[in-house]
Amino acid sequence: MRGFNHCILDHYYLRLVNNCLFVVVGNKHLDYGFVGYVKYCPSLAGSSIWVFKGVPLERLVKWYDVREVHGFTPWKIYVPHYDAVLPYVPRGFIVDLYDPVNRLLEIISSPRDSLEEHVVGFTEQLGSLANGLTGLGVSGSILPGIHNTLYSDVDIVVYGWRRAVDIVESIRENKDIFKPFTGGKLLEWAHRIAGKTGLTLKQVLSLYRNWRRGLFNDREYSILYNNDISGFLTSEAEFKTIGSVLARVEIKGGIEALNYPSVSGVENYTIFEGAKPLMDVTYIESFESLYIPILYEGGKAVAKGLLQCSNTTCRILVGGVEEKGFIMPGDTA
Repeated sequence: MRGFNHCILDHYYLRLVNNCLFVVVGNKHLDYGFVGYVKYCPSLAGSSIWVFKGVPLERLVKWYDVREVHGFTPWKIYVPHYDAVLPYVPRGFIVDLYDPVNRLLEIISSPRDSLEEHVVGFTEQLGSLANGLTGLGVSGSILPGIHNTLYSDVDIVVYGWRRAVDIVESIRENKDIFKPFTGGKLLEWAHRIAGKTGLTLKQVLSLYRNWRRGLFNDREYSILYNNDISGFLTSEAEFKTIGSVLARVEIKGGIEALNYPSVSGVENYTIFEGAKPLMDVTYIESFESLYIPILYEGGKAVAKGLLQCSNTTCRILVGGVEEKGFIMPGDTA
């Protein structure tokens, strides 16, 4: 993408030269490419739920799992900030950009089908509770316009901390509009998550929040939050992996946890098993969005992940390809 200077943030989509669609992960990237993963590619089967300009697409990553993400993305690069090899796409393979905020404005201006009309109603309701539509965007299959009106969910991105906190609090207080999963729907979701993470049903249920996912007019929605600040991974501190660790931690909580990857400070910790830190563990960072609620709200927890240290601090990294790990709320561990 020569000469392209657009600020690309978490959950933007990129169209590649082979018409595959690439999902951007996080706000911090490289001079020569973007961290993320290939999610959709042209299908050889001939028919599909997702269609791009008449071309059927296959969804490669059916569930966000770090190993699937690595497996379906052909480009990898070592990033010292994570002491890990991450999937990315070089700029030269990108032919188009899909901006969530601009796409939402386009849908509001002229919805083309029943799902886009649903998006208009959903975001207008959000905007009425949070003083306007500024900073709201749409992601998922609706962003590049490959959605299916029967099967696709609504994926929203909220850019900017003030807007994010307003929306979190508004949704919490309006459960009659933004309905939480209940009954069989909640159990179905919890069983699916438990099967993928190894957590118990009780632990998974304790992490559910309707400000992350729920039902609006009987259709599922999910909401991600973002600080709207871009940066470069090459300017971040270098970390080295010491080894796997299991620890009891007291999480501070705070708005940085709403971002992706999620970050929250650690007030106290006790190492149960694994590597010994070279200096104090000061924060947890997670690539698994399931743990956003506990990192945002804070509290006691048990965390398993990679112990990584820089020249000044140590952290526990959860959701890496080398160690998937987990964060269990303290009263469910």
